[in-house]
Amino acid sequence: MAAQRTNFGEKISLTPGSYNIDRITLTTHSGDVFYIENMVVKLSITESLYSPNLIAQIDIKDTADFFESSPLIGQEKIKIEISSRPKGWDGAMTKAAVRKSSEKNIDLNFVVTEYPLYGSSRTEHTNVYSIACVSDHAYLSRLSKISRSFTNTTDVEIKKIITQDLGFSDFEVKGIVDSRMKGVMRWQTPLEAAEWLRQKTYDEAFSPFFLYHSLDNVIRLSSLHELMTAESYHTYFDEREFNFEPYSEQDYNQRASRILDVASDLKLGKVYQGANGGWASENNYLDYSYKTYTKYDYNYENDFKQDLTLNKKTTLSTQFDVNGEKLNLMPKSHLEHVSVNNLSFGEDNKNYNKLKEKTQGKTKAIEEALETISHDIKLFGDLELNPGTVINLKFPKAVDPAIMKKLLAKMKHSPSGSLDLYDQHLSGRHLITSVNHTFEDGEYFSEVRVKKDSFSFEL
Repeated sequence: MAAQRTNFGEKISLTPGSYNIDRITLTTHSGDVFYIENMVVKLSITESLYSPNLIAQIDIKDTADFFESSPLIGQEKIKIEISSRPKGWDGAMTKAAVRKSSEKNIDLNFVVTEYPLYGSSRTEHTNVYSIACVSDHAYLSRLSKISRSFTNTTDVEIKKIITQDLGFSDFEVKGIVDSRMKGVMRWQTPLEAAEWLRQKTYDEAFSPFFLYHSLDNVIRLSSLHELMTAESYHTYFDEREFNFEPYSEQDYNQRASRILDVASDLKLGKVYQGANGGWASENNYLDYSYKTYTKYDYNYENDFKQDLTLNKKTTLSTQFDVNGEKLNLMPKSHLEHVSVNNLSFGEDNKNYNKLKEKTQGKTKAIEEALETISHDIKLFGDLELNPGTVINLKFPKAVDPAIMKKLLAKMKHSPSGSLDLYDQHLSGRHLITSVNHTFEDGEYFSEVRVKKDSFSFEL
């Protein structure tokens, strides 16, 4: 891999996806330091809304017997430094887009977990192999165990695990945590304990939280509703042709806004979402302390807050029924039975089962709504495309070219005519849940998975 792209200008990038591999440093078990960026033929870094650590894979082309002479024994550390200088978007820039006007850098530390591939190239005296890495705090977590009592809001306990047990300093909470409980964490790895606490974390709207690690080397605990209501980062169009002069500002912005490839899992599996509690659920609570039994039936139509979704529209029609029953009025589609002991820690402290009396049904439904529609899209590489970011997608209508020509003519005379050009069902605001950043052969692409929890049109 060349350390620098030819279209990475002195001050600005000439095309989107430009980058500079500033340094890839490998430190051996004995402390020897090697700069291996010129040996790397492919680099991929994966981040996910569902993961508190990053994963990297580095493909090496070795023509100098580096594997033996170093030697590489599976106890190495990797430091990756990459920079880019985006030109920025034309037109009206949102606050989020302004972030693109300056140079972006990533500086990440990894520990090698294994060498999953090793082989000989067709070229004589050349070996190729892959290096699999994880963030250093995840490596430490796998070799550690913690167990202790706690009594606080769950975000405070999660922060303690990340910053104290794992020594990771940059931790950020987005959203106001409303879950407080008292209990004991059983013996488990720190990240397993953090995930156990995350599952019980919610805000005042009963929205779940996600614990994830981003390219800017910050671990965040973010409310889903806090992410949903954020300003959109940019709009991307599912089109194929480029019609501006190469390397011009218009060409840059057109390419930066282009969906290069898309594969959609439309899901729309109402029966599966229903079975998981998306539309209705029956939640049963047996309190050992007071010998009482209570029941709460969740109803999507009454209990789900549409104004906190990405597109502020419902995804469930109440005109549809099965044997005369509407999906939101079938609570036995998902049953929950919870044992509650109100006096386990006295009158004033709650254990984690007690929290379920407030959240069970509501939080699960919010999580299920996010499985409404999913797209896997390929974009020109962008270090600012990270999990938890909201983007707009525009998919053109599948119509005859002659009809499209009429729609284009209509658009010239009607400010709202552009709505007729795009499929309102597939288009709209989407939340990024995972990104695979791939650097290979001087090109950088971001393979992005996005989801949305609401439609862009009225049912």
